Amino acid sequence: MCPRTTEPARISVEFKRALAFYHGTVEDLIRELIRVLGVNETDRRALEIVLLDDEKSTTPGMLAERLGLTSAGVTIMLNRLEKQGYIARSLHPTDRRRVIVMATELAAYRIQELVVPMIVESYKMLLSWYDSAELEIIADFLTRAGELQKIHRQRLRDVDPYSRP
Repeated sequence: MCPRTTEPARISVEFKRALAFYHGTVEDLIRELIRVLGVNETDRRALEIVLLDDEKSTTPGMLAERLGLTSAGVTIMLNRLEKQGYIARSLHPTDRRRVIVMATELAAYRIQELVVPMIVESYKMLLSWYDSAELEIIADFLTRAGELQKIHRQRLRDVDPYSRP
């Protein structure tokens, strides 16, 4: 006789499957966006950070911190993105020692063309599938999950890389 699965155990299994499915589909979508934009994952994430920043600009130091890169690594990445026409660098208007990184119109246009329609469609569909109470729970879950991801990222940053065999 097979043991019966309890309801919390069943829900836990479904939850794990749903999260794994979601993460996999997000990674697949990002891979396709990377392919279409002609960038690598780090460059894509840097573009995302610059485009989502409130002032649409940031500094190389802030990008280095967010992406876990060295100053040299950020410089190389910014050189690639500048060569592709996705970012521009300029001196800070009040502190000429600081460099500001901004997304170009080309980057904004391509993201607007590729990503924004998907986001709009997703919001419309999700808003039609759930009532406001459910959406509040989903938003809370996503916020808490994001906070946990930030904690996990920091833990990994504090770990030395494995040595090569």
